[in-house]
Amino acid sequence: MLRDPCPPLALALVALAAVLCFAATAFSVHGLRPELAWVDAQMSVYLVGPWAGMLRAGYVALAIGILTLGIGLYREPPRPRRSAAPLLMFAIAAASLVVTAFAPMRFPDEEQRLVHLVHGTSAQAAFLCATTGMSLQAWRLRQAPAWRRISPVLLGWALACFTGVWVLALFRNLPRGLSQKALVAAIVLWFGFVAWRLWREASRRHRTMGETPRICC
Repeated sequence: MLRDPCPPLALALVALAAVLCFAATAFSVHGLRPELAWVDAQMSVYLVGPWAGMLRAGYVALAIGILTLGIGLYREPPRPRRSAAPLLMFAIAAASLVVTAFAPMRFPDEEQRLVHLVHGTSAQAAFLCATTGMSLQAWRLRQAPAWRRISPVLLGWALACFTGVWVLALFRNLPRGLSQKALVAAIVLWFGFVAWRLWREASRRHRTMGETPRICC
């Protein structure tokens, strides 16, 4: 019998490591940029200037983690009940996140350029597609026996994040840095928790079935 070239255990480990990498770089860059008021400065501000490259690497890592986690979660429900819709949303979110990292935002003293529009559009796409994918994935996971009890919590969490995206878009008088970072933290924590949960379930199955995990290539 052919072994799965990308077992869930390997996918979960890659996703969890990627999420932790993003969290570490984000915290580090905030500490390395004391001249920026973190309550007011959006994440995009840290993508320009000193240490921007480190945060961009964190964005790329998170994109890899989102896509990898989506692949792993796709195969959790029984085959007849799987849906590619969450994976598609995660793939778009991951691509948008990478574009956001490398297309700089517009600062108040700059003229509007195409690259600034690309940044704004891709950032919104990353938020919307990530939270939509989270909601769809949590809904689909109710079909997986190992996830049935936790799926309502994941769905409520995801819907709260989806609502947060619209709150940020509609209420412009909120502290931009603080409100955006709170939303980013909630989304990243969801991905981190789900990656950990996938790793735990995959480890349990590995012990039960005696499979030998291999890192996908």
